[in-house]
Amino acid sequence: MPAAGIMILLLVSWPALAQDRQNLMERLSAWISSEQGLEPSDREALISALRQRFADYGLQVARPGQDQAAQTAERMIVEGLLDRAQPERIAEVAFAAYQAVRRGAPADMVEGIGLYGYRKKLPAEKITLWANGFRQMSEGGLPPDIAADVVYNAMEDSWDDATFNQIKWGLVDGVRSGFSALDFATYVLGTLKERKETRAGVLLGRAKEHFRAAAKAGTKPQLPRYEGSFSRQPAQRARTPFKEQPAARKPGHEESEPKAVEKRAPAAPPPLARIWPGLDRSSRSYLGTPYVWGGDSKRGIDCSGLTRNTYAENEISIPRVSARQWKAGQPVKDQALREGDLLFFDTKGSGVSHVGMVMDRKGPQFIHASSVHGVIIVDMGRNKYFQARYLGARRIVP
Repeated sequence: MPAAGIMILLLVSWPALAQDRQNLMERLSAWISSEQGLEPSDREALISALRQRFADYGLQVARPGQDQAAQTAERMIVEGLLDRAQPERIAEVAFAAYQAVRRGAPADMVEGIGLYGYRKKLPAEKITLWANGFRQMSEGGLPPDIAADVVYNAMEDSWDDATFNQIKWGLVDGVRSGFSALDFATYVLGTLKERKETRAGVLLGRAKEHFRAAAKAGTKPQLPRYEGSFSRQPAQRARTPFKEQPAARKPGHEESEPKAVEKRAPAAPPPLARIWPGLDRSSRSYLGTPYVWGGDSKRGIDCSGLTRNTYAENEISIPRVSARQWKAGQPVKDQALREGDLLFFDTKGSGVSHVGMVMDRKGPQFIHASSVHGVIIVDMGRNKYFQARYLGARRIVP
């Protein structure tokens, strides 16, 4: 090829080549600079914190659409911005999640588990261990909500790696032995919480003996008192007042969905005026409850668990995850919002991934499970970043 032709080819392809060679810090800086709802000073502070925390890792090449670790870091940053976390903490959480995915941990699980970094400092090694452990427990037959609760216990009680691995494989072995996953996990985790036996290996051995003896006697195993994210399923007692509507946008991955809820025939919902006091009371009873990935109880809960439980406690059934809640009920225009409506947000750049419930149409103020602060009420009118991520609202009760 003539020299002139080579030169033209290089000039034409140079923008694409330059984009492919964009390093991580360049990518994050460009993305943050384009984010709506951020003040210039907030952008500068966050970019500075990220540059300091990522250091030489920020020079690694991040190819557009191909780097799951970089995408995961961005999603951790979004969660921190929504909850107005300090730039240094956002950078710390994003860096740990980035490293965990680079080390082979499943990105979708790191996105949920990594958010615990907003509650306590977590090294990438722990996130990697727990994310891989969650996958192994799920593949071993343990329901996702129970596996998520094991991870939460490991984080909350600062288990060492050996304890986590022993509990993980012990619960999988219990399921494969034919024991009820719910009962066996309740026995093991409840006994650990009561500190009646803290040696994981000894505890698991006793648990198997206890369950085998109960099976031989034809009785139900005696269980300790324990409330985990899997301990209650209020929606099973609720009526289903809606038909799912087609989604306006393709939803993204969100928190792990618990066990399938028994389907019941649709029933006409009661008027909002009659059930709103109950919705208000139920939702406020969760204020201060910590965020737990896949959580479904007062011990810990995630965003869609909060909205699902609030309605279920008032005999109205809605789906478990926010992407499916987005299809429930009827769309509502912003100027027509009222208490009890569900608000939906895109925190991951791929569709619905977060939900809250309107508590006061002025603002509007809504309640949601914050990964940083737990269950709180916020005013969207005063949070430009929530405004920028807002997708729309749905009305469950006419």
